[in-house]
Amino acid sequence: MAKPRLLRVLLTLVEVTSLPLLVTCLLYLLTGYQMLLPGLKLIPRAHELHTDRVLRSLLLIFGLIHGYSGLIILCERRIRNNTTRTIVESVITVLLVGLAVFFAFLELYISG
Repeated sequence: MAKPRLLRVLLTLVEVTSLPLLVTCLLYLLTGYQMLLPGLKLIPRAHELHTDRVLRSLLLIFGLIHGYSGLIILCERRIRNNTTRTIVESVITVLLVGLAVFFAFLELYISG
């Protein structure tokens, strides 16, 4: 895959994941405040939504895809030296894969 085509795909991933990521983050924020302030009634069954495994997994997936794509685009645009760019992109890949594995193990641990 050529670099311009890869960058277009990554930019599309950033654009596609931005709105669902915003919605899930706002949902988590609102349900969290609602759990902290019992008088606040914005969303019904806030505790169930806040602790929902599927919603949490979607947030993690969207966040990892959005973050990885955005960081690679940033590296491609800002780092001119090819060797440095390759090293930074490799570090980003290793860190985000490690983070994804950590979250996967955490989800398995939580689910029992």
